[in-house]
Amino acid sequence: MVSSQTKNWIHSFQCFVVLEYRMPFVQLSQLLAAVPFIDIKNNTVMTMKKIVVASFCFFSLQSFAQGMITVGTTTVEVDTVYTGLDIPWEIIYGPDGFIWTTERKGIISRIDPVAKTKTVILNIVSSVYQNSESGLLGMALHPDFGNTPEVFLAYTYGDFSNIQEKVVKYTYNGTNLVNEVILIDNIVGNTTHNGSRISILPDNTLLFSTGDAQNQAYPQDVNVLNGKVLRINLDGSIPLDNPFAGNPVYTFGHRNIQGILQHPNGKIYVSEHGATTDDEFQILEIGRNYGWPNVEGFCDPGGEQTFCTANNVKEPLVAWTPTIAPSDLVYYENPLFPEFDGRILMSVLKDKRIIAIQLNVDGTSVIDQDDYLINLFGRLRDICVGPNQEIYLATNGASWSNTNPNTHSILVLRAIDFTGINALSADEVRVYPNPIQESFTLELSPNYVGATLDIRDLNGRLVSTSKVQQQKTWIDAAHLAKGVYTLSISHDALETVTRRIVK
Repeated sequence: MVSSQTKNWIHSFQCFVVLEYRMPFVQLSQLLAAVPFIDIKNNTVMTMKKIVVASFCFFSLQSFAQGMITVGTTTVEVDTVYTGLDIPWEIIYGPDGFIWTTERKGIISRIDPVAKTKTVILNIVSSVYQNSESGLLGMALHPDFGNTPEVFLAYTYGDFSNIQEKVVKYTYNGTNLVNEVILIDNIVGNTTHNGSRISILPDNTLLFSTGDAQNQAYPQDVNVLNGKVLRINLDGSIPLDNPFAGNPVYTFGHRNIQGILQHPNGKIYVSEHGATTDDEFQILEIGRNYGWPNVEGFCDPGGEQTFCTANNVKEPLVAWTPTIAPSDLVYYENPLFPEFDGRILMSVLKDKRIIAIQLNVDGTSVIDQDDYLINLFGRLRDICVGPNQEIYLATNGASWSNTNPNTHSILVLRAIDFTGINALSADEVRVYPNPIQESFTLELSPNYVGATLDIRDLNGRLVSTSKVQQQKTWIDAAHLAKGVYTLSISHDALETVTRRIVK
């Protein structure tokens, strides 16, 4: 049976040719049964890495309150942190334990992921020019935010006849963002192709992506700031070691970079929108030319190869055709989430999914990529990771044109267990959150009330033992050092259940 909650997830329907759907916690046939007007008798159904059902109207699960799904073999709890946002463009898990978010219309808020409340700390709607894909976009917090509470923003301003873009800095006074300082401005803007992702490097310089603003003459001209990645100091001055003296340009030949990631391996990776072909995933190297508009994707034989050779063009690691509209990037580590562990996670807009990208050892090539959450939560604009490896997603609805404003959400995904083959199913024993903090909750079926709970480290050493006297029990874990542990839940005449936890 499909629960009423699952039926509520089936929030909107669109006619299309192909539905791609990775098997969720609920069986696909059950989900289809909740949509009685779909007739699949004459469709082809193939069981492969993902299910492909051709030639009928598909549904988009856009309204998600709380529930469990499977990602590969991992059971994942999904919850809505906050809904009612209008194109959340950037989300950052701040050092204060709040999720900082920009909304494209000109709002910055701190969202409490526990209380699920939103506090607006800056409203510059009257200063922001917002039309189509322009508006208040990228944001970054100072790396030493506790001592230097500065917030860096990018937004478009002006009017339709003269759209401009700038990067500014505000100070957080504990209540609001105050005292705007312009770092760089008068960048040509447009209703689309504004780039605007911000990333602060370990040397306290700031990278900022600019789009070509719909003018293909700009990206190859290093004296124009569009179609570039710019690098400036945090006071707006130009670093002395930039590749072009006195110039903020760091790399050029870009169309519209939407994601920037500083990887633990020291490399910088970016995601970029192509036109109708060749969305790209790239390594960013100082001073390099990335080809646009003369080269799309790889340096194909003929004119593109000639241009690449003459202009030292850096080719992408991956190019997607047809385009998928890649957005932001994070690096993720969590042994309890093996599908994502040690991979770069890319949020995707048009194709509405997460792509998990695996690099080779030296980070110079992609050796695997897998798609997850396909069509499950709509367009995924941004992604960030919390202190316990929980994953936060910013949803942007079904269409780039924002047909349903003020309906978008921030979701959280938590891998709640990673069980061995002899462990019981999640509805019989459940541990959360996992990874744990100073405590965790253990839920048991009634049969296991009174069971003995043993916690052992990776060497098998018994760390603690106790009796579980209720179906839902709070377990103190403050005494556990960081690491991986095994829980054993044993009861007379019942099978011993094991769970693995990480602190």
